[in-house]
Amino acid sequence: MNVLDWPFLDALQTGALATLFVTFGTDAWSRRDRMMGWLSLTCLLVGFRHALIAMSALGALPSLSPELVDRAQSLVVALGFISLCLALARLFPRHVSPRFPVWIAVGMIPNYLRNMVLPHPGFADTWMHHASNATYLVGCGFIIYWTLRAQQDGDPMGRRLFLGFLGVTLPVVVEIAAYSLFDLKVRLSGFSLVILAMAIGTSWQWLVVNAMESRIHRAETEAELWRNLVPGQAFRTDQPSPLMQDLFGPAWPDRVKSHPDAPLVGADGATYRLRTRLLHHQERLGWYERDDDTQPGTHGFLSGWTVGLGMDDAAESARIQSLLHSWGADLQLWGTVPPREGPYPSLLLWAREPSILAVWRENDLLRRRPRWIQIGGPTTGGPHARLEPGAPEERLRETLVGLLSRR
Repeated sequence: MNVLDWPFLDALQTGALATLFVTFGTDAWSRRDRMMGWLSLTCLLVGFRHALIAMSALGALPSLSPELVDRAQSLVVALGFISLCLALARLFPRHVSPRFPVWIAVGMIPNYLRNMVLPHPGFADTWMHHASNATYLVGCGFIIYWTLRAQQDGDPMGRRLFLGFLGVTLPVVVEIAAYSLFDLKVRLSGFSLVILAMAIGTSWQWLVVNAMESRIHRAETEAELWRNLVPGQAFRTDQPSPLMQDLFGPAWPDRVKSHPDAPLVGADGATYRLRTRLLHHQERLGWYERDDDTQPGTHGFLSGWTVGLGMDDAAESARIQSLLHSWGADLQLWGTVPPREGPYPSLLLWAREPSILAVWRENDLLRRRPRWIQIGGPTTGGPHARLEPGAPEERLRETLVGLLSRR
């Protein structure tokens, strides 16, 4: 048997595979990626094979005979091919059978026997070597077939790697053909693995990055949709918000970031609670709510009361509506004609005389004991209060408190 004694080629392949082993191994460890882990192990085993060959050719292993080195490198490369099959089974899980690495391991039994039991050279050794080489060729054939199927099914890794798999099998075929036909050993399969590992590793990284970018885009879209469910209230300190600027001033982002849990007083004089979470670094994401319990004076004393309001003057009606809302009332706008059917609110503010309530089913106002404020109009008797149009806020509040205190 003739062996091309080119140690620099084996050393070159050893260095390239060692670099890929460290790179892929680090990535596999950091992301707990088993596919990259098997690929890293493949690079380690095949790189060790070429390191043995190079050191033997340079005389760096005087204690090991060439025959022992040949047996060891053959066993190591067989384990490397099995590891590569394990990586491919995880690379194309929908196409490569999970039993494929087991089939390859069984097909390598002649290789184990010839290197661990049989003497070299010999008739049985030669034919078992041919059988193990056939296992390599059949395995490569299945890999190309399954990669083609993945490409036809639209798998992104199949589209990127099919031509690469097809091309990198050439050194393997050349090495096997040189041995089988000319009894010549040419150690070129390491270059094939270097190219294949680089193609798989870079394509896998591309796929992982694309998947992560897609997930980030979906997460950002979902977050934007959730923020839009509360229009005008959600905010991010790293994005402009005209509503926040109008309510809290142009320096609102700095105020929120410096004191994220402190309430803010808005331009309308109301106090607002902030609910924020740290977004990244010093930026904040959150929403604001009006803190009704902190408003001064009479705020909230109408909570739980339903108030009917009917005014002719639109400006005066808007003013009273704003006051009643700020005091926690639930408003029913009547206009100038009361509803003919109930239920009716027990507190009324209306620019009409009480006699117009004759349209109600119950005409006895004394027995009904409604809480009623007449805005303007003639002064009449009855269980109601009367205010002039444009009554100040304090006067309206005192009148409401007096009505609500009746038993």
